[in-house]
Amino acid sequence: MTNRGTAGTNPGNTVTKLRASDGANLGTFTTGVQPTAIAFDGTNVWVTNLADGNVTKLRASDGSNLGTYSVGAHPIGIAFDGANVWVANNGGNVSELRASDGTYLGTFGSGIIGPHAVAFDGANIWVTGEITFDVTRLRASDGSVLNSFSTGRFPEGIAFDGANLWVSNVMDKTVTKLRASDGTILETFSTANGPQGVAFDGASIWVANGGVVSRF
Repeated sequence: MTNRGTAGTNPGNTVTKLRASDGANLGTFTTGVQPTAIAFDGTNVWVTNLADGNVTKLRASDGSNLGTYSVGAHPIGIAFDGANVWVANNGGNVSELRASDGTYLGTFGSGIIGPHAVAFDGANIWVTGEITFDVTRLRASDGSVLNSFSTGRFPEGIAFDGANLWVSNVMDKTVTKLRASDGTILETFSTANGPQGVAFDGASIWVANGGVVSRF
């Protein structure tokens, strides 16, 4: 099976599909206005449209638009938990949609200020709060807020490595590693300017900075 990747092209209002093995361009597909974040549910790709307050569902095999679903104000982060899609709305909450049909399941985490990025650890949803310099843990089964943990200044990106959460702190030029079981900060690493997006490849953590990427 050929592996593929998809990248948002804000402000072009499209996403581009690339073949992971060699980066070949496999197509460009229309979304809403200001596509910002993207998640894969095993079959389809979900894209947050920051200016429209909704998310677009695209079939991964050919980019067909399967639907557009309203969420909250300024959707900016998104993650899939195995059944549902969670969207961080920068306006102040988190939305949950059923991945199979886009049914709106609820709004949670109303106390999170400036939610930005979302990650799933197998049981809980983690949301970075860029204004409060912390990350909040929600129980995925019902959206209940469990607790919040301090990070660095302006945390934006987040990724789960199977045991720990990695959070990029834009203003501190660092990435914080927290233990998923209890939120304990295990270590903080320096990066280049403006660390934002974070991803785990199965062995290493990759952080997108201002013009370069860092690997841990």
